[in-house]
Amino acid sequence: MRLSPFKTKIMKKEGLKMKRNVVSKVILMMMLLLSFSLGSHALAEGNSSLTSGTYTVGVEIPAGLNVFSVSTGEASITISRGADVYIYETLDSNQQNNSNRFTARLKDGDEIDVWYGSSNIEVQQISKVDLNNLSIGFYEVGSDIPAGTYLLDVDHPNTDYDTADISIYDQYYQSSGFSLTNYEKPFEYRISNGEKIYISSLVGTMSFKEKVLVPKSITLNKTSLSLMVNRTAQVKATVAPNTAINKSVSWTSSNPAIATVDANGNVKAVKEGSTTITAAAKGDPSIQKSINVTVTKVVPTSLKLSRAALNITAKQTVRVSATVAPTDAENKTVVWKSSNTAVATVDSAGNIKGNANGYAVVTATASDNTKVFKTVSVRVSTKTVKVSKTKLSVTVGKTAVLIANVSPSDSMDKTVKWKSSNTKIVTVDRNGKIYAKRKGTAIVTASVNHARVVKVKVTVTPPVMARSVKINKSSTILYKGQTLTLTATVSPSNVTDKTVKWKSSNTRVAKVDRYGKVTAVGAGTAKITAKTTNGKWTAATIKVPYVKYLSAGNWKAGKDLPAGRYQITTSSGSGNLFIGIGTNHFVNEILSSGEDGFGVTVVTTDIKAGDTIQIAGLDSVKFTRVTNVKSNTLHSGYWTVGKDIASGRYKVTTTSGSGNLIIHRGSNLTVNEILSSKADGFGVTSVTVTLKSGDRIYISGLDQVKFTKR
Repeated sequence: MRLSPFKTKIMKKEGLKMKRNVVSKVILMMMLLLSFSLGSHALAEGNSSLTSGTYTVGVEIPAGLNVFSVSTGEASITISRGADVYIYETLDSNQQNNSNRFTARLKDGDEIDVWYGSSNIEVQQISKVDLNNLSIGFYEVGSDIPAGTYLLDVDHPNTDYDTADISIYDQYYQSSGFSLTNYEKPFEYRISNGEKIYISSLVGTMSFKEKVLVPKSITLNKTSLSLMVNRTAQVKATVAPNTAINKSVSWTSSNPAIATVDANGNVKAVKEGSTTITAAAKGDPSIQKSINVTVTKVVPTSLKLSRAALNITAKQTVRVSATVAPTDAENKTVVWKSSNTAVATVDSAGNIKGNANGYAVVTATASDNTKVFKTVSVRVSTKTVKVSKTKLSVTVGKTAVLIANVSPSDSMDKTVKWKSSNTKIVTVDRNGKIYAKRKGTAIVTASVNHARVVKVKVTVTPPVMARSVKINKSSTILYKGQTLTLTATVSPSNVTDKTVKWKSSNTRVAKVDRYGKVTAVGAGTAKITAKTTNGKWTAATIKVPYVKYLSAGNWKAGKDLPAGRYQITTSSGSGNLFIGIGTNHFVNEILSSGEDGFGVTVVTTDIKAGDTIQIAGLDSVKFTRVTNVKSNTLHSGYWTVGKDIASGRYKVTTTSGSGNLIIHRGSNLTVNEILSSKADGFGVTSVTVTLKSGDRIYISGLDQVKFTKR
């Protein structure tokens, strides 16, 4: 959209300027004179064509809204009002540069000049313009186009370059002007009564689509409304069209004594009666919409009973209360009725009485609204007592519980009285808990008022004593802080009392709780005992090894580490370990946390007081005190035949790597070999040797050496 940067007064005849074909004032005046010299060609009655000449509106052409068009060729037309030429257009039937029609509202006395053309101009009077297909023309606001706000759009252009030049005039002067093309968005513009709109340049057509800014109608979300006294409901109003600037409404009640309405459409019922609620558009108070509101008294809408079912005996009365909602209901009266008065009756207060065994339904109904009701299922039956067991066997010193159920569930006085026929054998408390005192038989009875007594035979048997007890582990090793739960099995399986008591012989080494859970506390040995109530017992040995961690550095056995036999490991990395340099139990190993092919993961040796211990490249080395083992698989360290491995003839092999195998018998060296897992030219893959008690075995650089009996 291009705004015109100027204001133009409607042209005078003597100063006429053409819009498209520039023709000099002299030529125009010559043609006008020529048209007068030839005389005025009056339009014959019924003739719809104008030839070259001058015509007067009201004489040859009727006043009103007229469409000028050409069917072939071209023609030009000017329209004058008084001394002013306010329209000049050239019409072209081919619509190449000009439109083939022009629309204008004519008044009596207007002069029309047809000239400079090769075709007659056809005239057609119309009643109104089509705002969806406006061609070029001169239109009056109020007569041809209603005042209002419009979206102007060149939606039917002749070509992609088609442009509409729009000029807005007041009485004589142009007050606004702009141009529109088909590729622009619709342009919003407001026009007022008395203004004139001149559309020129456009070959195709355009549309004026009204954007309504004032309310035209109101829609309510309810067509009528019925409320009970003191109730509220909201009525919502929708103002159309949605383009209206002011969509708010005002609310009024024709009779506020019946119902009021607030600014948000909230209607409140005041008293019984009828009134009308009206919504009026604030943008145009003449736009209104009303609904009828009927106010009724408050009636019950729901009913709640204190009981939904009753199980009672004959001659028993139970009161059932009824609660009516809402609380402000005008009449809360409830009507009670029994479906079978022979079984149960009910009075006006809801007291239900059992008359005879059977079934009945009692109904409570709101008297002011019979659609609101609730029922109570009533069953009348004889009172009875049922005990969980009819006979019972209990061991001396043990207890058992009898459970009594009294029916019907809502019967009165359901207290059970328990009694033993022989309290020297069996006693029973008020809750039915039996205690067996000594061998024999007794009758325990359960009695309830107005019900038959129930008898239970109780036989008391002597206890079965424990003959032995066994723990699931005879011995185990636990490290400080570790736990283990031991279990004890008492025999025979039918022992009356299988309870055992746990005890530790040395709580500084290991402690045990009443469930057999053992916790290692410190280095040493402890006996964990399980003992039955009749004195049968057994024990498990818990050994807690001494453990100490040494870091890289030089240490002295007897000072930094107690003398003893140790298993030595590390948890991370690898480094050097030297023990007892210059002694006959010298250890020289690369100690590693994992199998890496360069060192060993574990070393077992005897460390004597005064031995030096050197650690290099390791942050933490674990020394765990151990005893001699009986095994045919040994690792790096020093071993004694008879203590760690049995004497005999063996074939000695290793599963991986290579290292030293040295065996002494007294001061004599019996074996000195490099033992390898593979034949590599440097060592042997096996050694066959006879071991005697007291022989000393030294293994170095190997994690696993197998001694296979021959």
